[in-house]
Amino acid sequence: MVESVDILSKLRKLVGNRLRIDEPLSRHTSLRIGGPASYFLELRNIEQLTNVIEFSQRENLDFFILGEGTNVLFPDKGFSGLVIQLKGEFEKFSIEGNQVTAGAGVKLNNLVEKLGKKGLSGLEFASGIPGSVGGAIVTNAGTKMGWIGDVVREIKIFHEGKVKILKKEETNFSYRYCDLPDKAIVLEVKLGLKNGKKSDIMNEIKESLKQRKRNQPLSTRNAGCVFRNPEKYEAGKLIEVAGLKGTRFGNAEISKKHANFIINCGKARAEDVCNLIEKIRQTIKEKFDIDLELELKIVKG
Repeated sequence: MVESVDILSKLRKLVGNRLRIDEPLSRHTSLRIGGPASYFLELRNIEQLTNVIEFSQRENLDFFILGEGTNVLFPDKGFSGLVIQLKGEFEKFSIEGNQVTAGAGVKLNNLVEKLGKKGLSGLEFASGIPGSVGGAIVTNAGTKMGWIGDVVREIKIFHEGKVKILKKEETNFSYRYCDLPDKAIVLEVKLGLKNGKKSDIMNEIKESLKQRKRNQPLSTRNAGCVFRNPEKYEAGKLIEVAGLKGTRFGNAEISKKHANFIINCGKARAEDVCNLIEKIRQTIKEKFDIDLELELKIVKG
């Protein structure tokens, strides 16, 4: 108890009132699932981030950088370390010609719309994709129409106690993946866009949103696609053909609208979601001899 009081006191000196104790992570994820974070911090600038990461290393505390919580599942018991959200200066973006500089905490949806209204083209494919810019970089967010890695020019990261700049040619983007150094934290990204006709861009954004609403259970509590698409197949189609739509464990259900989504129908637990994931994997392996890989990030407590 003395140790936890000491840690709490030191953290408060670093971040002031931007610290919450035993904060329910269900409040910060789109699935609305997750137990308490021992320490939940909102960091406003790079100085705070540097100090907090150094502190976590000295105290041997795990940390997790949480964006908008749209593709993550926390355990029912919660997270015993630091859960960090990047706010303040990390939520800003600027435009210079066709180049956009956006902080990791910027909401991707908002950025797409604001750039469209300014006649900047290149991110229309991301319309309706939830989450933060930092999370989008880490997962190379995108659709069949394009990926954020296509328009990245530079990534600013925090790694091994230092701020570093990675040029596009130093970074390997692939399907749902960005080859960042281990434990690197995305701080900011520079995107190279093109000038376009504002009305055309906004129409494309609206059409993308319509398709997303038509095909995905957007009004439910979900975390987006659970599995990556295996080569030559769509995970959702495999799950649907296997007859798993509507399968439930507790209050977690495989969406009847899009089978690669698991939805929280009430007070679902992380255990319920994990049971469904295991059921899907076993069934797809038995029926099609395909091993499905997770797109959903499952965090250990």
